Amino acid sequence: MERATRADVARAAGVAPSTVSLVLNGRGPEVKIAPATIQRVQDAARDLNYIPNAAARSLRRGSSRLIALLMAELPDNPFVPVVHTVLTTAMIEIQKRGYLLLPLFQSSNDPSDAQTIRSVLGDTQLAGVIRETTSAESFTSTLLANLGIPIVAMSMINTEDTQGASALVSIDECAGVKEILSEHLNVGKRGHAVFLAGPNTNHSRQLPLEAAFGTGFTLLSLPDWDASSAYQAALRLLSDNPDITLIAVADDSQAPGVFQAATDLDRRVPQDLSILGFGNQEPASSQALGLTTVEWPLREMTQGAVEAMISAIEKPRKAKKAQRLTVPTRAVWRSSVARP
Repeated sequence: MERATRADVARAAGVAPSTVSLVLNGRGPEVKIAPATIQRVQDAARDLNYIPNAAARSLRRGSSRLIALLMAELPDNPFVPVVHTVLTTAMIEIQKRGYLLLPLFQSSNDPSDAQTIRSVLGDTQLAGVIRETTSAESFTSTLLANLGIPIVAMSMINTEDTQGASALVSIDECAGVKEILSEHLNVGKRGHAVFLAGPNTNHSRQLPLEAAFGTGFTLLSLPDWDASSAYQAALRLLSDNPDITLIAVADDSQAPGVFQAATDLDRRVPQDLSILGFGNQEPASSQALGLTTVEWPLREMTQGAVEAMISAIEKPRKAKKAQRLTVPTRAVWRSSVARP
């Protein structure tokens, strides 16, 4: 079946092809086309499954409806649900506003991988780029700046670095942790807190713990995010130091190992040991454990980045300083942290 043309829609609606263009570009009311005629054109286009030529429309408008989401490589675990949340939220929010998403991932450190993406950025007519900056990536700010289109930076962690973007949307990791500590029974009393980090420690979610416990705080970086590694670490730490009253993990995926270590050592949760998570990416698993955790607002962060991007495209403004939006984390109380 041949693709319907603008002329086909015009014949079906009994109007000129120029009228079809005006109506389908949303300019019917502006040029005072009768509502009945607008409806007739829209019905004809729908009946014929007419889809305007995107390339031609972009040339006529002098603009694009395509927004790129540029992400660097993230570890497989526990970041698979993270990538899924960011990607699907960006896709839905961008599409709702009449644009399309072009996801671009740097999947390796191979120079050819980065060069391929550079070629796509250079050869594709884009309306803007949302740049996820949580993990280090090899795309230079100069390259993006030279595209001459809006760039919005988006970070899943605390940061003030805009990476040369016109807007920065980031997450305050500490807010939810502080909220929980403000009600934690053992803060300010005798005790020791341990933070189990993963392979990377570029986050700051441990800082409120360090501030609250002072010299009674220990950070331990583990080689991976597996619950088995957290189990071995927690088992050793709890055996060596009976004063530990709180173990916090950088991600909820590590928490089952800490619970198992507490069980094996007859440490009651939360009476003897509080366990604090971070992420809440798989609420059902955390709920089953009774894990008190911190909600990582990835969806709200992505929505904010899309909003900033659409605003930069449709309402451009000259500003000396980048706009900043910070989305706070929040406490998710269950039963694993002792409260008064």
